[in-house]
Amino acid sequence: MRFLLVLTAAFALQAAEVKKSPVGKNVADYKMQSAALGEERRVSVLLPAGYETSTRRYPVLYLLHGLGDDNTAWTMMTNLSGFAAKMDIIIVMPDAARSFYVNSVSEPKAKFEDFIVKDLMAWTDETFRTIPLRRARAIAGLSMGGYGAALIGTKHYKRYAAIGAFSGVVALGHNMVGDRFKSLVGANGSPEALDRSVFNFTEKLPVADAPLIYIACGGQDGLVTQNRDWVKLLSEKKIPYEYREVSVKAHTWDFWDDNIQIFLHMLDKQWR
Repeated sequence: MRFLLVLTAAFALQAAEVKKSPVGKNVADYKMQSAALGEERRVSVLLPAGYETSTRRYPVLYLLHGLGDDNTAWTMMTNLSGFAAKMDIIIVMPDAARSFYVNSVSEPKAKFEDFIVKDLMAWTDETFRTIPLRRARAIAGLSMGGYGAALIGTKHYKRYAAIGAFSGVVALGHNMVGDRFKSLVGANGSPEALDRSVFNFTEKLPVADAPLIYIACGGQDGLVTQNRDWVKLLSEKKIPYEYREVSVKAHTWDFWDDNIQIFLHMLDKQWR
């Protein structure tokens, strides 16, 4: 119970911090129709410099927001536009409400995993000049989005070449359910929870086909123990990963600003 209270406080802080301000000139907002959800969703897209005058195709990073945020959070609260300005990359940031990026157990219409994996990817490849291949596709996110990126990236590893999980709620569906999340992911140990467990899909992940995995968490973050547990499992399975833990950092935007820059550099190196 104490852990859940700490977690709730961290989420509340994150949502309260988001401010509204002008976005980078290379960011545009769109609306797309989702067949999985049966409704329109907002999507922010950051295009590389020179996109409008070039003819080339680009790799894509799907970047997921946290609980209480929306598609604008990353560009409002970090220097994402500046970090990506010199990179040849498309960054796609969807609005997924408070869904945790899963197909809800109790709400049949809330198929947010399908929205990301099927609808959003198809829309992106149809709308922009992407390289529509696994080797040129990555997924990352913070907090709720860190869990979403870890789950989708391990479960659908044939679609993504890299995963970035910053302060992720990675134990959801594994040993962290409780009444708060039961309607979303199912009861502990149930088939529904296993189908939404990062740990379950990490167990099944073929080492030879594993994406690049980057994990970061602050040492003062209430989520650090579960991130360490995921790192331990990756190590036991001999799945390559990089883990960064900064002892004095907590569940805050300055930490995520720092780590999205690190992850972008990793992608830039991989995609050159």
